[in-house]
Amino acid sequence: MAIPNAQAARNSSLQEFIGFFKQSDNNPSFSNLFSVHFASPPLISNEVKGNLYNSENGDLALALDYYAKNVNLPSKQITTGQIGDVGSAIKYATGTTFSQVSMTFTMPRSQLTRNYFELWTRLMANDSNQYTEYYKNYVSPRVMIYKFERGGGDEAYKDPKALRALRDSGDMFLLAKKNKLTAAWELRNVYPYNIGSIQLDNSKAKTMDLSVQFYYERYRFWTESQFFPNGKQILTTETPDNVIDADLS
Repeated sequence: MAIPNAQAARNSSLQEFIGFFKQSDNNPSFSNLFSVHFASPPLISNEVKGNLYNSENGDLALALDYYAKNVNLPSKQITTGQIGDVGSAIKYATGTTFSQVSMTFTMPRSQLTRNYFELWTRLMANDSNQYTEYYKNYVSPRVMIYKFERGGGDEAYKDPKALRALRDSGDMFLLAKKNKLTAAWELRNVYPYNIGSIQLDNSKAKTMDLSVQFYYERYRFWTESQFFPNGKQILTTETPDNVIDADLS
């Protein structure tokens, strides 16, 4: 029996690979250069006065972002059912499920990050009265994980924060470009379900890291608009989402 559609097989071509690779959008993606942003849960915003535990501004926002050491991005699985009449059984899709998300944070000396998650879980499920809060009050409406790639963004000299550093470097700063924002993961209705353990020891000093695991209701993955069909995200249903803001388009 002849090989079907044999003309479609692609012979390896170094020149074709180099031409493909040289295009900026086809460069391999690296696992570093990311930014994490937490929207404040209503429970913390309403119960805690001041900006100390405002996860969107100030020192806490910077600690959650700059000290985010690693992030396990969500995975997606399609749940299936099975039907079999004659011959091999056929599996069919029945729904979608997601994995939990894990983040590891380097602790500041103030333990601000640890205290924030301790406060969050304590307000969510208080062990002194054994009551739990309403779901919509303790979830963070949105957690954004932004992914950058090296270079290819806007000219760096247009950013006032970077201009002085570029001038002091003495390089051709007019040609320097910022990192390019290429993708984002948007998690909806997020809350921590596990604050990991930390081991203290008197051996060689190292930074203290805290691992936190999160559950969430759903997520959306975003890239630049030119990589969406017709320049926008496609919804597969017109049924409203059962989330707080009911807008995940």
